[in-house]
This record gives sequence, structure tokens and C-alpha cells, in this order.
Amino acid sequence: MWLIYELLYRVGWLVYLPKALWRRRLPHRGWSMRLGRYPQDVAQRVQGRATIWVHAVSVGEVLAAQPLIQALATRDAQQPIVLSTITPGGFAVARQALGESVVPVYFPLDLRGCVRRAFGMIHPHLLLLMESELWPMVIDVAGRQQVPVIVLNGRVSPRAFRRAQRIRPWLQRGLHTVARFLMQTQEDADRLIRLGAPRECVQVLGNLKWEASLCRRPSPEDLQDAARHLGLNGSEPLLVAGSTHRGEEAVLVEGLRHLRAARPSLRLLLAPRHLERVAEVEGLIRQAGLTPRRVCQPGAQQGWDVGIVDTFGQLPRYYGLATVAVVGGSLIPHGGQNPLEPASLGKPIVFGPSMHNFAQIAQQLLAHRAAVQVRSGAELIPTLEELLAHPDQAGAMGACALQLIERSRGACQRTLDALAPLLTER
Repeated sequence: MWLIYELLYRVGWLVYLPKALWRRRLPHRGWSMRLGRYPQDVAQRVQGRATIWVHAVSVGEVLAAQPLIQALATRDAQQPIVLSTITPGGFAVARQALGESVVPVYFPLDLRGCVRRAFGMIHPHLLLLMESELWPMVIDVAGRQQVPVIVLNGRVSPRAFRRAQRIRPWLQRGLHTVARFLMQTQEDADRLIRLGAPRECVQVLGNLKWEASLCRRPSPEDLQDAARHLGLNGSEPLLVAGSTHRGEEAVLVEGLRHLRAARPSLRLLLAPRHLERVAEVEGLIRQAGLTPRRVCQPGAQQGWDVGIVDTFGQLPRYYGLATVAVVGGSLIPHGGQNPLEPASLGKPIVFGPSMHNFAQIAQQLLAHRAAVQVRSGAELIPTLEELLAHPDQAGAMGACALQLIERSRGACQRTLDALAPLLTER
């Protein structure tokens, strides 16, 4: 069975490789780590001690894990915590947001040789997998080495559930190796049990992302610095679109042109999800006859129409300046990005029809009148026009979002309580 899995995994990589190279996602400096070959400084920081290994695939998952990791580091400052990720963005944010409290590494490819080398270097006492990162070979090696595996902030989207049903008999073996599944919602838990997870190992604790969003709120001084850097004096309306994808920037740039007929001082700030697309987005803005400006560009920031956030980890600062926030990944069939960052800053939120990656969060925001969902890019423009024309309405939405965030805290402490027996066993 494992020979077939490794063969299919290698074939999958061969299919993915041309696309990754074309999008400039490979190679990156962490490629050797993906083969399970970690640099000497990782070995020096671990020093052969049993570690807690947390795996978070990318930026959103790293940030969701942040309050939990900080709590674990506070609990035992001598306990090494290894934080692995797969994307360069996730790796950069891990280093930036968590600093010396973690040893950041890249997650190994799910091939037995790579995984064994990684385990030999990291020496995990406990393996914590964020959300839906159920890698069969990693789980199998952990089971053989008697390393407890815990799924944190677990979720099973309807799409993932449909796909997993096709391999349910094969999947069950891996699910029975996992010690605990700490899920976001009852719907996630029910889907996982239907896929074969033991009911007694599944627990619903809520979503860590509610709390994580509060950890990243910028200070008033940070917001003042960001406004000064962009050349904003506070009187200009600003649209901020976070984690946008190809196909969305064109809609937003065209929308800016339309909205400026009534508000000439209106500006747009775009934060592309993938930074390798910054030059592409810059070209699109110029083609529309507007002036782009990269936010990391030194010098005067006057005279720009559309700003581009071209560094990792800075989006909360710019959401904090927004008059209205637009959630990327929702105007195309992608599933949406995290709407909690603007919510935690008390901003009115607009997202498109595709929010299945954050379905429950989106539903709660809508139910509490903290967000507006549009059915298409064409519907986005009049919605933004309405919010810009009625600041009291926009302000009330932002206040509702912030109240909902504050009421939804607690998943981090519940997760720590669930992990406590395993943390004391080492």
C-alpha cells in the first residue's frame, strides 16, 4: 500500500512541478529542508531534546497557532517548539511573528525517507497538526515511533469530505493512529467521524482564529506610522483588499475608477496573496491608467492611486487604516481568505460568494450584521458605494464585528486544557 502511495505522491509532484516553477514558487531556500535535511542551527537549538512539533501549512495557519504556541512557550521556556510550514510566506511569518519562541523549519515531503530524517533531527515528543494537514506518511512514522499526533483547530470542508469519501477505507487506518481530533465545529466533527475517526477521540473546541486575530492588532503608533508612510492624512477614504488572487485585482481596480467619479480622493490598497504576483498586479494597475505604489518602496508616498502590500505580515497595519475592507479569495471560486483580521479592527467587511473555507465564520459575521456578502464582482461596486456614502452604517458594522470577536474567544484555553495530560507525560 505504501509503495503505491509513494508512487502516486511522486507522480503528483512531477505534475505540480512545471506549474510551481512557472509561478516562481520553486525553488526556494528551504527546499533542502523539505527533503528532511535541516541546517546545523536547527540541531543546535533542539540539542537532542524531545520537542513539541507544530505543523501549520501556510500564513493563515501559522497565525492561528500563534496564541497557542506563545502559551506553550510561557508554560515551559525550556521546551523546544519546532514550527514547520510548507510555504515561504508561512516560514517568513513564523520567524517574524514568533521569533525566538520557535525553531522554524520547512515540513518534509511525505516520503518515508524524508519523514524519517526529519523525525531523527526534530525528536518530537508530541506532533500537533493544524486544521486539515493529515499527511499519511508523517502520521504512520509518528505512530511507529509512538509519538502522539493531535489535530488542532481541525476542519473538514464539504469539498474535502466528498474527496475523502472516495478513499475512506484506506483513510481509516491513518485516522485511528491520531490520538485526538480537536475540531472547530460540530459539522467538522460529524464529517470526520463519518470518514472513520473514532468518535471518542473527536472533540469540538471552537476556532483558534478568533483569538489569533486579536494577537495581531496594531498599536495606535503602528497605525500612525503606516498612515505617514503612505502619505495619508486621515481624511481620504481608503479601500483595503486583503489576500487577493488573480482575477480579483482587475475587478477592484475597475471599481476604483468607477467610485472615484463621486470621490476623487478615494484610494485602493491591494495585498496579493502571493507576493510573486506583485509585478503582475503593478502592470494591471498601469494598464488601467492609474499610478501604483509598492508600500515598501522608500521615499515620498504621494501621488499614488493603488498601493500594493509587497511584504509579509503587514496586512493588519493597513486593514487598520481601511474605510472598508474587502476579503480576497471570495470573488473567484477559491473559498475566501480570513475575514477575522479586519473584524478584529472593527472594520466593515465585504466578501464575495466563495467563502467555503471560512463558512461558519462568514455565517456568523453575516448573522451579526458585521459583514456584507455580494453575489458577484458587479455587485461589489454598488455595495462599496453604499458603505462609503453612509459612514454611520459602516461604523455600526465594524462595531458589530468587534463585539462578535470578543464574544468568540476561549478556544485557545480549551485547547491547552485538552493538551495538558500529554504535556505532563513527557
